[in-house]
Amino acid sequence: MNMRTFMALLMVLLLCHLCRAQINSSDNDSSDETDLADTQRPSIEGSEDDLVLQTDIWVELLALRDLVVEQSVELRYLKDRVTVLDSLVEDLQKENTVMEARMTAAEILVEELQMKNDAQARDLAIAQQNISSIQETLTVCELHVEEVEKQQEAQARELAAAHLELSAIRETLTVNELRVEMLEKQREVVKVAFSASLLASGEGNIEYGSEFATLIFRNVFTNTGNHYNPNTGYFTAPVRGVYYFRFTGHMAYSEKYMRMRLVKNSNAMVFIGDCKTPSTDPEDNASNGVVLQLEVGDVVSVQLSDSVWDDQYHRTTFSGFLLFPS
Repeated sequence: MNMRTFMALLMVLLLCHLCRAQINSSDNDSSDETDLADTQRPSIEGSEDDLVLQTDIWVELLALRDLVVEQSVELRYLKDRVTVLDSLVEDLQKENTVMEARMTAAEILVEELQMKNDAQARDLAIAQQNISSIQETLTVCELHVEEVEKQQEAQARELAAAHLELSAIRETLTVNELRVEMLEKQREVVKVAFSASLLASGEGNIEYGSEFATLIFRNVFTNTGNHYNPNTGYFTAPVRGVYYFRFTGHMAYSEKYMRMRLVKNSNAMVFIGDCKTPSTDPEDNASNGVVLQLEVGDVVSVQLSDSVWDDQYHRTTFSGFLLFPS
């Protein structure tokens, strides 16, 4: 029991010595172990049992030495690995430092992005409110546009009706313009009036036979349109219309009768007449008038049978004018 305790202590001392030897070179470790074995040998001399025991211890020490050598090699390998691992750890620490810096920058960036995101969220909320307001305004505008379109459609219908009415008015205006133009032309033509007396100068009786002949009234007072001919005694109608004619005759100091008639073309229309004038009643007048419908080119004149008087007082006359075209 004491021997085993001694061996255990020896083993502990040997292990401690080996641990110190690891700091030195591997050659020093081998020489130290040999010296240690030599120093221990005198302490175990004695009996055979002690010799056997010493031999066993020596064998065990050799085995321990081999184990220590093997562990020393393994320790150097582990030391190299530890050195590599330390270098790797240092690199990893550097990378970790870089990663921490990047992480810090990323956190700052995330914080900034979060702030921007919050600001954008607020802007988005405001934009959504604006969009809602715009949509409401757009809805109102669409309703207004729809109402305006309906009004425009109604106005378009009214405008179309107005165009139709305007076209009708233009057509009517064109017709009226043509009628006005025609009436203006007719107005230029229908300014028809004349008045004339029998003698241009002097006085006396104009005596014809018992047959009617056309009187020529040579003293013209008015001849608007020049439709009365003082050389022939005929009035020629320039337009179709209603005309008024009047003629007068004077008897003075004559032993003959006075018979006068107004003739349209060759048809007698109205007459005047008087008997011969005695000394107690030397002068007499007769007059008549008529309204006639004439066509363009109709001829009106006054015819005389027997005798009629005229002088500077223009007592025997023939007049006429257009009342209106028809």
